[in-house]
Amino acid sequence: MDRIKIGITQGDINGVGYELILKTFQIEEMASLCTPIIYGSPKVATYHRKAINNQTSFQVVESANMAKDGRLNMINCFEEEEQKIEIGQATEEAGAAALTALDAALKDLKSGNIDALVTAPLNSATIKIEYAEAFRSQTGYIEKQIGEGRKALKMLICNNLRIALATDKMPVAEISNSISRDMIAEKLVIVHNTLKRDFFIDNPRIAVLALNPCANGAEEEETITPVIEELFKRGVRCMGPYSTEEFLDSGSYVHFDAILAMYYDQGISVFKTIAQHEGIIYTAGLPFIRTAPVTGVCYDVAGKNEADEYAFRQAIYTAIDTARNRARFDQERSNPLKKQYFEKRDDSDKLKLDQVTEED
Repeated sequence: MDRIKIGITQGDINGVGYELILKTFQIEEMASLCTPIIYGSPKVATYHRKAINNQTSFQVVESANMAKDGRLNMINCFEEEEQKIEIGQATEEAGAAALTALDAALKDLKSGNIDALVTAPLNSATIKIEYAEAFRSQTGYIEKQIGEGRKALKMLICNNLRIALATDKMPVAEISNSISRDMIAEKLVIVHNTLKRDFFIDNPRIAVLALNPCANGAEEEETITPVIEELFKRGVRCMGPYSTEEFLDSGSYVHFDAILAMYYDQGISVFKTIAQHEGIIYTAGLPFIRTAPVTGVCYDVAGKNEADEYAFRQAIYTAIDTARNRARFDQERSNPLKKQYFEKRDDSDKLKLDQVTEED
């Protein structure tokens, strides 16, 4: 396929978003791997570039179709450039700017003007949305805007470690009631299909963590185990449920392509134990590709040239790789051969051309 167009949102203008972007693309080779397009404000980007004494250049374009290969491009998402920047502060104005940039990028992603989206960190608490009670996360918002009825699944990734979250952030008291056979089955199928299509793993192995510490509660016996057994029979190689502590101590995670955690704290604890502070967020289950660094807005180091761009760079790499994998996967299955059945007659096999079915 042609060079991948990666849309990049500016995130919170008072945080480290622009620092991560500028540091990532100060390496000239990065812009040769894809066509990067920032959705944001040229004046705000220039402000941050001066604050950290960064020399990364960018060019302003009117649309994604006008983006130049080999350059860092930017689409100005704001009619008025007078945005108040308060480095290190959580403000509603910064939240509004982050949402404006995100909406512009999602519009282009849905229309096919860009191939994948990488989002810089924002502060959900600073965003006001008229039609929603709260902006809990970018993942949830992205699901509503471009999910086309599909459910998003948050996956934490660091190298070959992939941890999917069956439930996202919610009160502990609500977790047990949120877990059902249908929900677990849905999440496992999403993980299975994502590993095959987006990561090009032919026969993925998925570990399922237990909800309870010793993996012997009612949820394991009545809900999780029956789903694992049924899906395994259908070709989804899921195994467990495993006690989190024993799973980590034994190092069993190295034998699996992905892990399904039952709740956010469980998944993030396992992830940080193994990956430390590296890694990215991958949004699985949607028609479109989105990645993000695990890094937060980091107000405490904003504007100080202390932010580590490693995770952001990995988010760019993953967006490029998965976009190519998905295109390759779809292309190879765009014109499947019909199944052919042979009928045994006497001592010879006769091809039965009248008995064919389309590939599933």
